[in-house]
Amino acid sequence: MIEALRDIGYSLETAVADIIDNSLTAGARTVRIRYGWTLEKPWFAILDDGSGMFEAELVEAMRPGSRNPRDLRSRDDLGRFGLGLKTASFSQCRCLTVVSTKEGRTSGRRWDLEEVSRRDEWLLLTVRRSDSQRSIEFSTWQ
Repeated sequence: MIEALRDIGYSLETAVADIIDNSLTAGARTVRIRYGWTLEKPWFAILDDGSGMFEAELVEAMRPGSRNPRDLRSRDDLGRFGLGLKTASFSQCRCLTVVSTKEGRTSGRRWDLEEVSRRDEWLLLTVRRSDSQRSIEFSTWQ
């Protein structure tokens, strides 16, 4: 299933647009894109000032197919199936990390598709608090 999710047909542009749609749905007024290379590995980050998620909300958002398309949604909600974040990200990478802060509480979760494949189970990793804090420091708007 993982490899099928990676091959749905996203281009980089449509994948980024799909993820930015999530930021807009969360009320973001500012969305920033950062990228670079660390130890010869490229990284790409989409940062926003949206409403954020509590830990339980983040875990649910990271679950593939987390939404029922028949559920009522707000007029501004661009998501429908709960697949966009995962499929857009997996189409471009094999490791997806989301760090979110809401009401001063920071949480982080990671899908590492190499780890999922190696263990042969859908294992959503918890990002250590120190790594989450580094991500928040990285994302400062200055």
